[in-house]
Amino acid sequence: MEDIQKEESNTNKEQKEEEINKNPEEVKKEEKEEIKEEDKKVEEKQEEKTEEKKEENNEEKEKEEKKEEKIEEKTEEKEKEKTEEKVEDKKEEKVEEKVEEKQEEKLEEKKNKEKEEEKLEEKKNEEKEEEKKEENKEKEEKNEEPKKEETAENDLANEEEEDRKELYEAIQDLKPDEASDNVKSKLIILSEIHLEQKRVENDQYMKEYDYLEDKYERSYAEIDSKIEDVVKSKEKIELTPEEMKQYDIKEESESEIKPIEDYWEKVIINSRYFTITDKDKKILKYLTKVKLIKFPESLQDFKVDFYFNENEYFFNDILSKKYIFGKDSTVKKAEGTSIDWKSSDKNTTIEKIKKKVKKGKKYITETKEQKVDSFFSFFSQVNDMTFITDEVTFFKEDLFANQLEYYLDIVSKTKNGGLDDEDNDDLDDDYDKKGKDENKDNETDDKKKEECKNQ
Repeated sequence: MEDIQKEESNTNKEQKEEEINKNPEEVKKEEKEEIKEEDKKVEEKQEEKTEEKKEENNEEKEKEEKKEEKIEEKTEEKEKEKTEEKVEDKKEEKVEEKVEEKQEEKLEEKKNKEKEEEKLEEKKNEEKEEEKKEENKEKEEKNEEPKKEETAENDLANEEEEDRKELYEAIQDLKPDEASDNVKSKLIILSEIHLEQKRVENDQYMKEYDYLEDKYERSYAEIDSKIEDVVKSKEKIELTPEEMKQYDIKEESESEIKPIEDYWEKVIINSRYFTITDKDKKILKYLTKVKLIKFPESLQDFKVDFYFNENEYFFNDILSKKYIFGKDSTVKKAEGTSIDWKSSDKNTTIEKIKKKVKKGKKYITETKEQKVDSFFSFFSQVNDMTFITDEVTFFKEDLFANQLEYYLDIVSKTKNGGLDDEDNDDLDDDYDKKGKDENKDNETDDKKKEECKNQ
């Protein structure tokens, strides 16, 4: 080993000596080259280091990116979970809502059933009450018959006393040159015979006539209730095959089964007894029933009720006119319902008229109300006994007896409360005159008031 080292050192020495022996320029070149090589090596090392750093950085970036990706994936997963939870929550909510809706529907069905049952019970109770009322009425009528007889007898006795007093006073007032005492005594006997004749008439004929009339009018009330049931019926009417063939009637569906809604509207209009305007016709569409009602305490007193559905014109559901009779079986008084109009514009019995009125030196336009003819004026016309008597005849002998003919509009000209068309026209003219006279009186009163104010 030592020999080898010696040889190497010798060679190195030789090399150095050779180098020394070289030119200085060559030595410099070689040094430069060595320096360059060393620089290159340094650069290469630096490059290697930079590349290593880049790789490290890249690796770190990749790691960070992977971390971020993982974080994003986790966040996405969480969001998905949340959305899924929300969807599930919504589904649950919808399910709950459906359950609630079903429960509400069931509750509503129960309520409707309960309401229907209540209505049925109410109807049953109403029917029972009506039956009881009818029974009570029948009992009252039976109980009232002897009372009626007593009151009638008392009325007749009082009337006879009044007649006797009147006859005796007339006989006493006779002067001697008009009648001697003998004639007066005969007149007294004749007056007693006359009173006996009236007594027979009242006790037998008029009494039986009134009772018969009352009896048959009350039986008519049962027929009227049957008519009302048919008119208002919402059930199928059963006809024989022969009747259906004769009148060409086909099988009707349930939707076609309706009450005769315009029955009494047509009856009243086609009777041509009343003054009916176009405005009145609109209100008469709400008329559902007309009924004649006898009073249990009287053989002759009665009223006529007009039933109306709820409407935009007045608050009343029933409008009535009552007729009260005296001892002589003639009508003495009438009373009508005061109509509660919803506004003055809805009132068909008045008309607003604009007039120019002088006040001082200026003319001012004033709006005044004037009475006009209308069906509804009928309820306030209670003073003229000529018309009242005619109304009694119309209701008792014509309207209800001929209601179907009036509905079909086949009543002959002579049927109309015992009047022909000319008589009806005269009556209408009388009503018109009466209305005009009242309006004239109102106008003259207004003028007088204005003159007094101006003075």
